[in-house]
Amino acid sequence: MNASLLLWVALAVSVFWGVGLYNRLMRMRARGLSALGSVEKHMRLYAALVREQVTLRGPGAPQDPSNAWGSLMASLQVFEHALKDDGVVLLTNEPLARLVAAFDGVQVAWRHLRAVPPDLAGPVVPAELHAQWDAVALRVETARGGFNQILTQYNAALDQFPARLVVGWMGFKPGGTL
Repeated sequence: MNASLLLWVALAVSVFWGVGLYNRLMRMRARGLSALGSVEKHMRLYAALVREQVTLRGPGAPQDPSNAWGSLMASLQVFEHALKDDGVVLLTNEPLARLVAAFDGVQVAWRHLRAVPPDLAGPVVPAELHAQWDAVALRVETARGGFNQILTQYNAALDQFPARLVVGWMGFKPGGTL
């Protein structure tokens, strides 16, 4: 009788522990997805800023891929495609790495555009766009830091001793960082 009772108690404790672990990890993953949504929202502002500037400048030179504006527009298209990747929602390493690579491409194109010397018409990039870009960059870096911190905690929770024995069966995988 005592062995049977002990077995039932051990089974109940195991089930409650497993449910608690699953709920904790799901909450952490949901926090990560929410933080990723915030990062994506701020990253999309880059494309909006450039499109607004291209609209203000009118048709012509900015569409040409041989110039700096065209290079920035092309890198923004690659970046937006990476944002639409379904794998990013799963927080896995490969899609997040593609997103980071595309984001780095946008940053390189932006630095190249800013380095273009002014001509007779004035600077290639207006001062207002510089200020707006820098404000967005600050928001993106803050959101990226928060996302990376949440995913680091999530990955650490997956790697803790009793949890690491069952997280694979529950379908949890480590997430990547930005």
